[in-house]
Amino acid sequence: MAEASDLSRTEPASPQRLHEARNAGDVPRSAELSAWLVLLVALGFLTWSATRLFKAMQTLIESALIHAAHPLSPVLTESVHAVLWATLPVLVAIFIAALVAPMVLSGWVFAPQAAQADLTRANPFKPLGRVFSADFWFDGGMVLLKLALVGAAVSWALTSGWPDLQRLAGGTNDMALDSTVAWIGQGVLALAAALAVAALLDAGWRWWRYMRRHAMTWQEVLAEARESEVSPEMRAQMQGRQQRVGQRVDEVIG
Repeated sequence: MAEASDLSRTEPASPQRLHEARNAGDVPRSAELSAWLVLLVALGFLTWSATRLFKAMQTLIESALIHAAHPLSPVLTESVHAVLWATLPVLVAIFIAALVAPMVLSGWVFAPQAAQADLTRANPFKPLGRVFSADFWFDGGMVLLKLALVGAAVSWALTSGWPDLQRLAGGTNDMALDSTVAWIGQGVLALAAALAVAALLDAGWRWWRYMRRHAMTWQEVLAEARESEVSPEMRAQMQGRQQRVGQRVDEVIG
């Protein structure tokens, strides 16, 4: 019966149906897209504050080694504060991105109805039905795809940057540090590019499944059209009846 019902839904969801679903808190969401956007923001701010952050961490390590016997020394305390101030913009950016990222696909949603108690959500057999759903198999395929993409990105970063790092063994510390940071940044960018593919696929799938779930049958389209056409007339009739009743009440009172 479910397959026949799905096959009969040949018409796209109407704006009215999507509006009702949105009011109920039913909107498309992609965890992969949200995670990728948060990662992108974090990488951007880390790149912007990389020099300051690495210098602060280097100073902290040096101060910790020099003043190991005095952990509360002012020099060590200032080093810790410098690291915290260098890390704070990154943490704030990640926090804001985590709040905004879910709105990219669905926008801002305020649905008090979704916060109401729904006993059907506590059905212990409901997750078992998801095993045979298309979303379950898609999520499993996405896990395998992400593993393959991440493995390819890491392998490319290792094979492309490792020879250059070996040649820097006899160089200065600053040169080695800069090259190491560049190598790590290159690998992280490759990882972000690989995860972007997974995020776009997941967002497209979630949106398609959302629109498919709210697709309408031809009978539902006709019923919605009749309601939209009849409703103004019915409202006019009701208003006319109310006016006539009010006039009769005035006549009786008068």
